[in-house]
Amino acid sequence: MPRLSRHYDVSNRFYELVLGSSMTYTCAVHPDAEASLETAQAAQYDLVARKLELEPGFRLLDVGCGWGGMVMGAGEHYGVKALGATLSQQQAEWAQKAIAGRGLADRAEVRLLDYRDVPESGFDAVSSIGLTEHIGRRQLGAYFWRLAAKLRPVGRLLNHCITRPTTRERARIGGFFDRYVFSDGELLGVGTVVSPMQNHGLEPRHSENLREHYAMTCRDWGENLEANWEEAIAEVGLRRARVWQLYIAASRVGFEINNIELHQVLGVKLGRGGFSCMPLRPSF
Repeated sequence: MPRLSRHYDVSNRFYELVLGSSMTYTCAVHPDAEASLETAQAAQYDLVARKLELEPGFRLLDVGCGWGGMVMGAGEHYGVKALGATLSQQQAEWAQKAIAGRGLADRAEVRLLDYRDVPESGFDAVSSIGLTEHIGRRQLGAYFWRLAAKLRPVGRLLNHCITRPTTRERARIGGFFDRYVFSDGELLGVGTVVSPMQNHGLEPRHSENLREHYAMTCRDWGENLEANWEEAIAEVGLRRARVWQLYIAASRVGFEINNIELHQVLGVKLGRGGFSCMPLRPSF
C-alpha cells in the first residue's frame, strides 16, 4: 500500500486546513443549503448511524476509518463500542490522540491495521466510508464476503463510495488523478457495486445518490484551501497545494455535471429463514 500511503500520509496539518475541524475526507450531507461543512459532516455520520440503526451496546466496525470521525461519533452519540481500521500511520496517530482527548477510550478505538486482518467478528454493524474506491472491481466479491463474515445474523453494512454514472465506463481513474492523487483507484457504477454485495452474503435494502452533496463538500474544501493557502504551501509545498487545488475544483465540477456520483448502499446479512430484522419502511 505504499502508493495509497503517499496520498493519506501527506500531513495531518494540511488535512486540517482543507477538511476543517471534522477531519472527514468524504461526502458531507447538508441538511440545507446554508449548513456549515462541520454541521454537514456531523449529519453524514448521523445518517450512516441511523441507517445502521445503531443502539447502545452495539459493536461497530468501521473499515478504512480515516481520522476516526465515524468511530468517535458512534461511540459518543449512539453509545456503541466502535473499532476503526486504517492503513495510514498518520491517520491512526491523529485518531488515537483525538479519542483520548474526547474521553472516548472506553467506546472508540482506531488501529493501524488492514481491515482484512481484524480478528474480531460478530459485529452488529459495519460501515465502509470511502474504502471501496481502493478495492477494485476484481476484489469486490472477496471484499463483501469478508465484511459479511464480520457481521452477526441480521447485522447491517453501509457502503459509501464514489461511483460512475453508468456501469459501462472504465473503472480505472487514470490520467492526472491516478498519477498525482488516487493511485490505483477504481470507480464503478452502483450496479457493479451492488451485484457482488448480493452475491456474497448481503441483501441490498436501500441505495441513495448524494452527488449534489459531494459537489457542495468540494466547494467547502476549496474555500478552506483558499483561505489557508499560504499555510498550506508552507506545509506541503506549492506543487502539492496546486495539485489539490485542481483536484478539488475538478471533482466539484464532476459531481455537478454527473461525471461522478456518490452512493450509499445499505445491506443486511439475513438470519435464519430469510429474517432481516428490517422495518417495513426505512426509519431514517
